[in-house]
Amino acid sequence: MSDFNPAAVDDPPNDRLQLIAAIILGLAATLTAVSAYKAALLDGDALSGYTESTAKLNDANAFNAQGNSTEALDQQLFVQYASAAQSGNEEFADYLTTLMRPELVKAIDWWQGSEDAATPFDEADDNPYVVQDYEDRAELEEEAESAFKAGAAADEQGDKFELATVLLALTLFFAGVGTLFKRRPVSVGLLGISGVVLLAGAIQLVSAL
Repeated sequence: MSDFNPAAVDDPPNDRLQLIAAIILGLAATLTAVSAYKAALLDGDALSGYTESTAKLNDANAFNAQGNSTEALDQQLFVQYASAAQSGNEEFADYLTTLMRPELVKAIDWWQGSEDAATPFDEADDNPYVVQDYEDRAELEEEAESAFKAGAAADEQGDKFELATVLLALTLFFAGVGTLFKRRPVSVGLLGISGVVLLAGAIQLVSAL
């Protein structure tokens, strides 16, 4: 009887399939962890951007309301000033100027020296009348828009990582069940599908970076 040489015998097909499955599972698990981590970070960035945008819009609305009150008071003072000046009550008119904001006093001087201006509140490039609350509101609105765009960009990028995570999770499924079937064609087919999905997930992950 000849001696049996184990080295001369090829590995069973199932062993090779299990090795391939283990490699695919290892790669898919690693890439899934990376993709999920990136998605979680970007979700946080998106939430932070949206939260900051909302907060700045709320502040902008508060400045707008405060500006409306300031402008309304300026208009009331101007109407009283104009009435007093027109009736010849210069003393009362002068007193009213002491109650005015410096910006309104300058605007009245501008209005009195202008032939085209109807009121000190006319929109003109050379009109010195300003309400700082409106300036602050505009600045906050720009910052809110910028924060929203940053949040939206992070959200969109996070969606790409989440898609990669889904594809890689499918890889784990197909590779995990691929070696459970006794029929080799079925196992080979499932491992082939897992390989294709792994490649698609890897491409999606790289494109999201």
